Amino acid sequence: MKPSVLFFLIAAASLCHAAPFTATVIPTADTFAREAEPANNYGLAGSLAVSGRDAYSYTLPTQQMGRFDSFLCFPAAALVQALDTNFGSHYWVVTKVTLNLTEVTQPNNPIFNLGPGTFEVIWIANDSWLEGTGTPNAPTADGLRFQDVAAVIDPLTDKSLGIFNNVGGGTGTPAVTCSLQLPSTFVADLRAGGEITLHLAPANEDIGFTFNSRNISGGRPKPSLEVTANLIPGDANLDCSVNILDLIFIRQRLNQDVSTADNRQADVNADGRINILDLIAVRNLLNTKCQ
Repeated sequence: MKPSVLFFLIAAASLCHAAPFTATVIPTADTFAREAEPANNYGLAGSLAVSGRDAYSYTLPTQQMGRFDSFLCFPAAALVQALDTNFGSHYWVVTKVTLNLTEVTQPNNPIFNLGPGTFEVIWIANDSWLEGTGTPNAPTADGLRFQDVAAVIDPLTDKSLGIFNNVGGGTGTPAVTCSLQLPSTFVADLRAGGEITLHLAPANEDIGFTFNSRNISGGRPKPSLEVTANLIPGDANLDCSVNILDLIFIRQRLNQDVSTADNRQADVNADGRINILDLIAVRNLLNTKCQ
């Protein structure tokens, strides 16, 4: 066999059976914390904010309102249930996670800053904070406040999921889409099905980023977390591991019709046939396991 032909066979066999599925959830809690008022909680505000110390208020453009951090808690249990329903109990791997936010370019409360810049999304291990019931016009002390932030975050365990840009001007409500990195601790927390907390912090001092919270009214978009997953590539018998049993599973179905469920799983490279290319695909993926 010519080397170029062999390369083609191996490359074609390495293709995964493409059947991604995306589950989406909105937060069960969110709030912002403001450095200028460290004892105040704003858990029921219709907006969240991430701001650096050098940003200026939108409605009072000569005044700086200080640093803002935001925290959002998402229910991973709902994500896991949707993915398990689609793929089977934990027979899936996370391939993409996206945080969707809707910016407010003309905030109507003077405490909110406005300006383009960068912010960081951080997965934190601590989910024990409380949303609280305060608003910008009627703050309370019954939830997360800026003075509590140092006790909630832990640089030794928390993981950065990326740095992103806001719009920071103009009109309307532009979407800010964050394709998150996938460190193993973050993915493990997703798969565990508990709660997922994301901390949004300024990455430079000029950013003034205000965006809709889960409490926004009038049918306007709320924050959402999208998790896309797929079957484990090469796991033809769905036992959460790619091994010799998958080779046997496919060997027993060589040249058979792919229309039945079991046979469809044996068509690893999704070319509509069960043949040697599927065996090669599994051979290239041996010892792959669930996350």
